[in-house]
Amino acid sequence: MGQKVNAIGLRLGVNRNWDSKWFAERKYASSLHKDLITTEFLTRVYEKEGILVSRVIMKRTFDTTFIFLHLYSPAEGLVDKVVNKATLDKTLTTINGTEVELKIVDVLQYTKKRMKTIREISMELAAYRSRKYFNESLQVIGTGMIVKSALLLSKYFASQIEKDFRHNQFIDFVKKVLPLFLEKLPEVQGVRIQFKGRLNGSDRSKTQWFKYGQIPFHTLKERIDYGYTPAFTLYGVCGIKVWICFAAPLDQENVN
Repeated sequence: MGQKVNAIGLRLGVNRNWDSKWFAERKYASSLHKDLITTEFLTRVYEKEGILVSRVIMKRTFDTTFIFLHLYSPAEGLVDKVVNKATLDKTLTTINGTEVELKIVDVLQYTKKRMKTIREISMELAAYRSRKYFNESLQVIGTGMIVKSALLLSKYFASQIEKDFRHNQFIDFVKKVLPLFLEKLPEVQGVRIQFKGRLNGSDRSKTQWFKYGQIPFHTLKERIDYGYTPAFTLYGVCGIKVWICFAAPLDQENVN
């Protein structure tokens, strides 16, 4: 059962809370629709500029909507420069019909204390240093593991699959990187990645998956984050799924 459903939805009410926090006696469908439109709008606006959205948390009161937007930018300070905040607030107010307070969390700042770990891993993978995605991949994978965001990892993997048709090279690189991060990050118990589609331009769809550490899908008490992102390639749509199992408790108020 655990492998057939969303690992987050399966654990709602057990050790995971909802990302949308509000109560509505009436017009429930309308409020839910606004949440979906808001999430899709923010995702498209920022990812068009190369900034990945790892999580969107929404809280509604009678006259105000609070949005906590977790973003990953390749460069520090880029989040505040690429989007006109006044225009963004005006559009969000129109969508939700209430006053909107947007708080942006740049998840890159949570990796500053672990930069030494990322540098150590880069030294162990010196043979791959010539690849154009080497430094970027280490930073994104390290950030995703530290802040425990499976969605961030799946979105980055999908973007790389879309850029280069030689998918096996990148997948092999990911296989080399993940065990090293698990050794350096004791709070992460396990990770599983699945790529499915016409990888490397094959005639038929195939599935490549690999797992490091422990990922107990059926154990509800285990804290597992899940992310899925489709990659639109020249050969069709490829699906990327990521599961991260970790020991630290989920806290809805911060980046974890």
